[in-house]
Amino acid sequence: MKKFTRRDFFSRVALPSAATAAAGMMLPTGCGSKDFSTDPDQPNILFMTADNLGWHDLSLYGNTNISTPHIDSIGKNGAKFERVFCVSSSCAPSRASFLTGQYPHTHGVNALTHLQKTKALSPFHTTLPDLLKKAGYNTAHQGKWHVSPYLPTSWYGYNERLSGLLPDAQIIRDSKDTIDFLKRNRNNRFYFEVNYTNSHRNRYGEYEMQNEFPVDWKKIKVPGYMAMPGWPEIRKDLARYYSENLQMEKMIGEVLQALDDLGLAENTLVLFVSDNGPHYPGMISTLYDRGVATPMVVRWPGKIKPGTKIPHMINTIDIMPTFLEAAGIKPPKEVQGRSFLPLMTGQRKEPTREAVFLEMTWHVHYIPCRAVRTGRYKYIKNYSDNPFGLDMNNHDRWAHRLCELPGHNYKTPRPPEELYDLGPDPNEMHNLAENKEYAKVKQELAGMLKEHMKETGDPFLGKPFTNDFDPERYKPVEPGTQYF
Repeated sequence: MKKFTRRDFFSRVALPSAATAAAGMMLPTGCGSKDFSTDPDQPNILFMTADNLGWHDLSLYGNTNISTPHIDSIGKNGAKFERVFCVSSSCAPSRASFLTGQYPHTHGVNALTHLQKTKALSPFHTTLPDLLKKAGYNTAHQGKWHVSPYLPTSWYGYNERLSGLLPDAQIIRDSKDTIDFLKRNRNNRFYFEVNYTNSHRNRYGEYEMQNEFPVDWKKIKVPGYMAMPGWPEIRKDLARYYSENLQMEKMIGEVLQALDDLGLAENTLVLFVSDNGPHYPGMISTLYDRGVATPMVVRWPGKIKPGTKIPHMINTIDIMPTFLEAAGIKPPKEVQGRSFLPLMTGQRKEPTREAVFLEMTWHVHYIPCRAVRTGRYKYIKNYSDNPFGLDMNNHDRWAHRLCELPGHNYKTPRPPEELYDLGPDPNEMHNLAENKEYAKVKQELAGMLKEHMKETGDPFLGKPFTNDFDPERYKPVEPGTQYF
């Protein structure tokens, strides 16, 4: 970790005041200035993220319920990644890992920061915008800011913030400000992070049908990866979820068109990814694939061959060092991710990872667990019997009925260990941890996880399993209850 001086501290706190940030004002600083890099060997970086978009919810990934041609085009004209995993299935920890290239137990953001303010990312932590700003990039942020919601983004290396501080002010409703930034910076090297929140439930736990993007629930088929039945209530909810996603799809199409119109597309690296799985039972906050797996598509004309498909496992802590390598910047030694740029450009064929490591400590409640996933198996070590719960589905009676079905144990105590054979059981419904035929596999994976935790200084290494289950916590709440 880099050492900060008194001068560093006051240079940060002297940036735009918290009062200005709270007012939600746009803060364009230095746009058009000659201080920004114009080095043709450095690409612009457009980093677009979705909030709780599922692994197979783009048509490029097999979704037949809706069509997402604009987002799909990024992968078709560049690279489609087939096995990408968020390091944590919770917004704030996952997004902090985007910026630091580190595991949550390293950067310290291991909970929802709007609920636990002390878990926010320290402003003295090295971030991706920090490093790109020092290299001459104009760094900007728009949309969701969940890494440290009560502090200005300028303290984390962003020159500009194009959204307000309050939750409603962070919702991107149209592409006007996004395109305006591109116009103002057509002669600068820029890093622009655009965080869409369309696929997140509202504060009452509901998705809202967008008038411009109607979806007929009667034509919806529940995707197999979601591991849910085709009940009418679920299909109606999915229709609203898809409607929200189509609104995001339209805006991304407008931004991609603006890159073309402004002559920026050829030297802009575009990456789209989700921060974790959807807001459905057994997805967000879990370490199952439907919670941590994410679509990821990347485009960089002249560098990435159109139609590239990458089947190797990638962890989202790898995004930061990939961006840095593309910009010609050496990652700091504390970065734990590994650049996948050579995989995209064809300079490397073999995988950069044989396994990915995943973790949860807190979401809304304390649900500590760690996992290792290989190409065939997943081993999960739980440190508490607290269930994952239903999160923002706790008002849905169908979600509580779902928990009565086999394999949907989201309200009952978790066991100390879980093991899944992903070949015959891709939805992780059958725990094999006590199956003697898999004893050798479990021992091998448990050893891999233990070694990883030791190497990275995970404080849960050696901690005992605790019994914390309180059934009162998992009772249904009334519809209309405000979750945050």
